[in-house]
Amino acid sequence: MMKSIWLYVSLFISLVLEVSVLRLPGLSHWAVNIVVWCLVMIGILRGPKAGLVAGIVIGLVQDASYGTFLGETALAYALTGYMAGYVRSLVLRDSLVLAILLTGIGTEVFSWVTYATSRFFGEVTVVMHPALQESARSALSTMVLCLLLYIPFYRMFVRKKRVGYGDESAEA
Repeated sequence: MMKSIWLYVSLFISLVLEVSVLRLPGLSHWAVNIVVWCLVMIGILRGPKAGLVAGIVIGLVQDASYGTFLGETALAYALTGYMAGYVRSLVLRDSLVLAILLTGIGTEVFSWVTYATSRFFGEVTVVMHPALQESARSALSTMVLCLLLYIPFYRMFVRKKRVGYGDESAEA
């Protein structure tokens, strides 16, 4: 239970870091999306429902605080968290390669959903080529972040499987 609470606290800390420290002029060029990475890790570690709920909650917080309209970021984060948890449920084991792949795909999903909703509501007038460059830069830098932080994050928040006396896996 405490690991789950600390996992969601780390999600809010990632939001604070993303909107403050990572917006500094020297760091903003790299466009690391820590919140997407954290949502992907929640989806991997806790499943699609937890990823969906965490995405909606953190997206609504971000929309209420920094967004132009309510629900844009929440929709994109919810899709990202759910997608990560769903794809993880189709795979037998967690791995670094899976986390890096889901981080890249999740960053692209987030970028393009927010771009599409912004274009639909007339909030952004950026053409496709700069949006493609920005999404690729963001995906690659977030994948590098995943490469660096996956193992410590996984060890901190993974749930250990309990083995009982009547469990068949105890004999193996």
